[in-house]
Amino acid sequence: MVTEHETPPNGRIRVRRWWTGLGFLLLVGIPALIPIIYVVGNSFSDAHIGAPWVFSLEPWARVFASHKTLGAIGTSFLLAVRVPIGLLVALWFAWVLIRVDVPGRRIIMYGLWFTFFLPILPLTLGWILLAHESYGLLNEALTKLPFVTGSVFNIESIPGILWVHLTLSTIPIMTLLLAPSLQQLDGSYEEASDMSGAGVGTTVRRITAALILPTLLVAFIAGLIRALEVFEVERLLGAPAGIFVYSTRIFDLLRDTPPDYPQAMALSTLFLIVLIGVGLVYQRGVRRAGRTSTITGRGGRFIPRTRTWRAWVLSVFLFGGLAFTVGLPFFVLILGSFSKLFGFFFLEHPWTSAHWGEVLTNDSFLSATRNTLAIAVIVAVVGTLIYSVLATILARTKVWSNGIVGLLVWLPWAIPGVLMGTAFLNIFLNTPFLIGLLQTLVPLVVVLIISSLPLGTHMVKTAVGQISSELEEASAMAGAGRFTTFRRITLPLAGPTVMSVLVLVFMAAVRDISTTVLLATPGTNTLSLLMFSYATSGRLEAAAVVGVIVAVLALVITTIAFRIGARFSIGA
Repeated sequence: MVTEHETPPNGRIRVRRWWTGLGFLLLVGIPALIPIIYVVGNSFSDAHIGAPWVFSLEPWARVFASHKTLGAIGTSFLLAVRVPIGLLVALWFAWVLIRVDVPGRRIIMYGLWFTFFLPILPLTLGWILLAHESYGLLNEALTKLPFVTGSVFNIESIPGILWVHLTLSTIPIMTLLLAPSLQQLDGSYEEASDMSGAGVGTTVRRITAALILPTLLVAFIAGLIRALEVFEVERLLGAPAGIFVYSTRIFDLLRDTPPDYPQAMALSTLFLIVLIGVGLVYQRGVRRAGRTSTITGRGGRFIPRTRTWRAWVLSVFLFGGLAFTVGLPFFVLILGSFSKLFGFFFLEHPWTSAHWGEVLTNDSFLSATRNTLAIAVIVAVVGTLIYSVLATILARTKVWSNGIVGLLVWLPWAIPGVLMGTAFLNIFLNTPFLIGLLQTLVPLVVVLIISSLPLGTHMVKTAVGQISSELEEASAMAGAGRFTTFRRITLPLAGPTVMSVLVLVFMAAVRDISTTVLLATPGTNTLSLLMFSYATSGRLEAAAVVGVIVAVLALVITTIAFRIGARFSIGA
């Protein structure tokens, strides 16, 4: 019998679950919220870094009084127009690849995955060689035509920046996002539309797009978030033409002499409000997509359309598009790494291997290579383990904080890389026991693990949700503890997804620039940061050398990911 002073067993369970929920909330909430609290708090203080906090609206006044800042905000939203354009093109590409028996489909998917893994900066250098107003190869070739006078293309412009993002980022990524949903969709819906006399365009618009609308919404919002936070392309192509976006404006404010931290924090907060609002809509779209992701059920069927001459035409078009947008800039990037003077291939003796020798024997390159591999391996292994634990708790544990934690997990996607790096830089600078770590790899590892938290946790959570809980219950009944069950049952069954996350996080750490550019020191540079440093300081030949090396690494990672995908159907 339980006395009034004793806590009944179910009471102890409720108390334990409450504390578990609180611990879970703090574990995720602290790293997710600290950057936001820091940035928002300092946007309302005009004090210098390290000085006492004093409330002030002056930073906000400077934001709205600066024509340069307002222009950067407007340009950011202007460049976001690529999102709806890219989504329409990606929907068509994904439909063709999934619904039509296109010859060479697997190779095309491999090319898309290569583009996904490849950092955007190397191929941007390739497009500079192709479409620079002064020495671009395409412009040089077109001037040979009798009716062409002057340069036709200028990569250092708004259209040039849009082109680079559309071809190297927006369209490939959105195609890969939409393809699985189309693959799961029961083809009988479209067949019924065909039998009713509707054309392909009508079927795709009124049937296919309507059925995968939640996934389209997710792709649109994810693309919009990415479009508003991009940094390196705008910095490389926009700065020479006086084109600034909000992320490069923040970078400049932090690099000014003296730096204007308060205005940078106010500008960051302004966009943070926008991005968090977009993130909330994104989270809602994810939930809707989750509710409608099993459209086919067990009885669904999918029969690719009969291969006709049109399929061959589409195949040629897709192969040609990949060759022009990815293959051609990659080829000229290799040429650029062997040119004496970047972009000038028509000198009397244009070729040299001196740049390769200079880069490969440079201590900065050797250090950056070691740092890149060390950071990528640590982030991939530690990060994937953390994401797997969090995902399993979210999928299998019923505690009061799960809903809040589920939202917090997505917050890093609402924080642009430059903003995340800025927040953690100042946190490390102003915390006595952390300041000594700034000369190590620790800050970079921490910020990269947090930045990949949404992707890794969501992917593993989806995989764990597909595993029957009966298997874990049987393990518990056999006497295994939670950790043993997690290690011997959950992780092996979710193995393909976990391995996919490992590869994705590894390459995300290799390619990152915006998140780490402010945190890295000369001794902790990565290959991507070294390439960015070379490119923005005018050493384009050296940047091309590093870009080729990073691109080859991306090819290797793509091959590994594709083989994993053959088991997990991400690239089949």
